[in-house]
Amino acid sequence: MLESPEPSEWFLSHFGEHSSQVMCALVSAGVAAHERSLEAKHGSGLRTNDAYGTFWLSLREEVVAHLAFLPGVETIRPTRGRYQLPVFNQMVLFSAKCPAGTVGPDRMKLGRSGVVTRIFDVEERNSVSEPLDFGSLDLEEEAQQDFAALPASLGSATKLAFVAYDCTAQGGMQHVYIGEATLLQDGSVLWLYREELPMPALIVAPTLLTLIDDEPIRRFDDAPLPTNLLRLLNQGEAADADPVLDAEGTTAANAPDGS
Repeated sequence: MLESPEPSEWFLSHFGEHSSQVMCALVSAGVAAHERSLEAKHGSGLRTNDAYGTFWLSLREEVVAHLAFLPGVETIRPTRGRYQLPVFNQMVLFSAKCPAGTVGPDRMKLGRSGVVTRIFDVEERNSVSEPLDFGSLDLEEEAQQDFAALPASLGSATKLAFVAYDCTAQGGMQHVYIGEATLLQDGSVLWLYREELPMPALIVAPTLLTLIDDEPIRRFDDAPLPTNLLRLLNQGEAADADPVLDAEGTTAANAPDGS
């Protein structure tokens, strides 16, 4: 069995005593989102991965659900966003799937929508002294529809932690990266700090089934074998006639009259 990995200094400084739980929760959230998206793909009957493309939305739901154990965690919904995000210790956790064709985390690009841009700019916005105008936000690229007016706020968030999931319908979960990042003008992700979560050590193994009854399970061949009596047939005696036994349980020599 793999030992639980020790949290890094970065993790300890951001999540403290909950670091190990957060590491496991982030990996579990990605696995759950992958399973949901795979079910959507199979249920759609499509040969393409269009239905699996909902992974990014399932992922953010799962991250919120898996981090609900954190004390004082806040759940916020970005203005005109289709999802919620967790905020812990004034840090918003934004998760995303590595786009198809991404070669390593250093060459990752995201759709630079208005919602995503403002999430990545949370630290810059917090340092601005004058009020911001949120009246002309763009819709997120994944969501081509209108939404009801929401408070233009990311709650108490003043900093960002970015979590990137390298996952495909065919290969499943492959890598999970977390750290601090900024978004460039062309949508490229520039990591200021990054570490990879050790997935094999963080994936919770399924519970092994154990036998609680001390009595061993019986096999189909445990029953006693039938006893077959072999004897010579007298002339004229039917083959299926019952054998004539004497007082000692042996076949009488002069059957069928038994004398």
